[in-house]
Amino acid sequence: MLKDCKDGERFEGILLVNEWKEVPFRQKPGAYLSLTCQDRSGMIQGKMWNYDPKVLEWLNDKDIFRVKGVASEYRGTLDLTIETIRIPREEVDLSDLLPSSPVTARELEDRLNSLLDKIKKPELKALLEQFLIHPVWGPAYRQAPAAMKIHQAYLRGLWEHSVRVAEITIGIAGNYPKMDCDLVITGALLHDIGKIGEYSYTRGIKVTTEGRLLGHIILGIEILTEEISKIPGFSRELRSKLLHVITSHHGKYEWQSPKRPKLMEALVIHYADAMDAELFHFEQAIENHPEDEWSPYIPSMERCLYLK
Repeated sequence: MLKDCKDGERFEGILLVNEWKEVPFRQKPGAYLSLTCQDRSGMIQGKMWNYDPKVLEWLNDKDIFRVKGVASEYRGTLDLTIETIRIPREEVDLSDLLPSSPVTARELEDRLNSLLDKIKKPELKALLEQFLIHPVWGPAYRQAPAAMKIHQAYLRGLWEHSVRVAEITIGIAGNYPKMDCDLVITGALLHDIGKIGEYSYTRGIKVTTEGRLLGHIILGIEILTEEISKIPGFSRELRSKLLHVITSHHGKYEWQSPKRPKLMEALVIHYADAMDAELFHFEQAIENHPEDEWSPYIPSMERCLYLK
């Protein structure tokens, strides 16, 4: 498994190649291959300095390979220098290559049901139940990743992230009696539903064409609008508040948020969303570097993290 790789050690195993490209050498003719590889334990950037042209034919046609190489650390990040790559002769179970949430589906379903039990407003309970049993949205919500790289970038990641954000918001809302707890829970559970359409994840996590053109905020608004339209008597005011939660959950215009939070509930969801994403980095750093005092530099957080 990739997570077991250490600097200077050899690696041989089956990997899924998510992305690849030829990169020209800067100071000599020719090019090398840059490949993003993964198994269910994690992801690694691979480089192949010398390769047969037939490798390009394989990469254009296939995405699962048996890889041999050596792991090496560069600027705090582990890379894989690939020596050979070939099409595996054996059958490969794709579940061995796609990472999944460490939280089981049973636990997530129990936590989700506990959150649903707290909701009193019949329109919001009906909306969530309708969404969660939808033949397309329900299974996708429970299977999609929360991101491509940044946080919970694995199967069931969206489900895990949404439940955690809802649980965080409940803790905060308990200190503010004027806050609508039903709206907070519902908004937290649905704030990222557009990621169902933003990512494909059957063979590695990739951004869909729809995701590139519209993004998960717009896609989430479309899904939510469609589901609300099926519920007779759903108030326009409540609809606007829920749509505002999705529209504003990134919090800042420079973070591609069409609106900044203008409701107490939207503000709490924005901060809980960011909190869960950033605390995820601490969890991963502690898990991946159990003996270290400091993590490597984490680009998305623009700093190293103290782990002791």
